[in-house]
Amino acid sequence: MNNERKIRVYECFYFRIRNLICNNISKKPFSLVFGMVAISTIMAISSGCKLIENLHPELVKRGEEFPGSKECGDCHVDIYNEWVESSHSKSYTSEEFRVATNNYEFKFCIRCHVPETIFTSLEVDSDKTAISLPEPENGEIEPRDYNLNDGVDCHGCHLTVDCTLAGPHSGISPHPIEKKEELYKSSELCGKCHVDTFEEYLTYVGNGNDETCQDCHMPAVMRKLIQDEPWQKLHVKKEGKAHVFSSLSALKINKDFIALAFTGINEENNQIKGNVEILNSKVNHSIPTGKYGYREVLLLINLTDNFGGIIKSRQESMFVEMGTQLKPGEKKTYSFEFDVDGDNGVKELEAVLFRTNFDRTKKTLLAKVELELGTLQNLQ
Repeated sequence: MNNERKIRVYECFYFRIRNLICNNISKKPFSLVFGMVAISTIMAISSGCKLIENLHPELVKRGEEFPGSKECGDCHVDIYNEWVESSHSKSYTSEEFRVATNNYEFKFCIRCHVPETIFTSLEVDSDKTAISLPEPENGEIEPRDYNLNDGVDCHGCHLTVDCTLAGPHSGISPHPIEKKEELYKSSELCGKCHVDTFEEYLTYVGNGNDETCQDCHMPAVMRKLIQDEPWQKLHVKKEGKAHVFSSLSALKINKDFIALAFTGINEENNQIKGNVEILNSKVNHSIPTGKYGYREVLLLINLTDNFGGIIKSRQESMFVEMGTQLKPGEKKTYSFEFDVDGDNGVKELEAVLFRTNFDRTKKTLLAKVELELGTLQNLQ
C-alpha cells in the first residue's frame, strides 16, 4: 500500500470511528472499547499489516477446507438469503437437474452446476487488472466434489486463481479481496457458464439495447455489503445487485418486453378467426434460450365464456431445439379459427404466453392480452 493510500485509509476510518465513539460513548461502554480496537486495527492496516485480511483465511481455501457459503452468509446476510432462494443454490439438488442428468451421470453438466470457480483458467496480469475470461485449455470449468448441495456457490463466481474473493467493490474485509468492477458489471461473467445465451447476446446487443444479464436478472439495490455486527458499522451503503438470478426479476423490470396483440379479428358465420402477434422487443436473447434442460414457451389462445370458462383453445409451443424460439426483434404470427354454435355465452378472447416445465406443473407468465367480443367487427 503506497503512502498516499495509507493516509486516505487512515483519515477515512479515523473520522468514522471518532464519530461512532462520540455518538455512543454515553450509551454503551462497548462503543469506546470497540472504537479503540478499530483505531488500532486501522493503524495496523495503514502500516501494511494483514491483520484484518487474515481473520478468516478459510473463506479463500480451495477444496474441502472451504466451509461453504453458509459461513459467507454470517456477514453477507442479505446476499446469502437471496442466494439461498435462487436457482443457483439449487442448481445441483433440484429434481429437474437430477432427472435430466440421469441421476448425475452426465458429467459434462456437473461443471457448471457445481463449479469450483469460473476463474479456474483465468489469465491474470501482474497488476491484476485483466478482466477477460479466456477459454481453459481443456475447454471446461473444473467441477468440485465437495459441498455439492450448495450448487453454484459463492466461490463459483468470486474465487480467483490466486485465492482472493473478487467482486465489483473494494473495502475492509476479513479475507483477501480484489476489485474487478468492469467484469462484474459485464455479461461476460455470466457467459462463462451460459455460453450459448451469451453468444446469442453478443450477436444482438448494441441494437438500441445495451442491457446486461445483471441489469435484468440481478436488480439494483443500495445497501451495505455486510449486515453482521459490529463490522457493518465500518461500511457505507453502496450500489449493488440482488443475488436472485431470476427471470421473475427480469419480468418486473421489463414488464412489456414481449408485445402480445390480437390482429385481423373477424366474427361472422358462427366463426371467430384472427391472428395473435408476438414480438420480442426488448430482450437480447431468444425466448426460450439455452440448449440444455427442458425449456418450453407455450402460447395458449382461448375463447372464453361469461364466467371465464374456456370454450375453445389452441396452443403453440416454442423450443430452441426445433428452431421455433422467439429471437430478439422477431415477430411471430399465429392464426386461429374457432367455430361457435350461436349464442353460447361467448365473451372474450385471451392469449397467454408462459414458460413451463416438462409436465407443465410450473408456469411463469410472460405476457397476456384479452379482447372482449361482441362489440368488434373485422378488427384489423
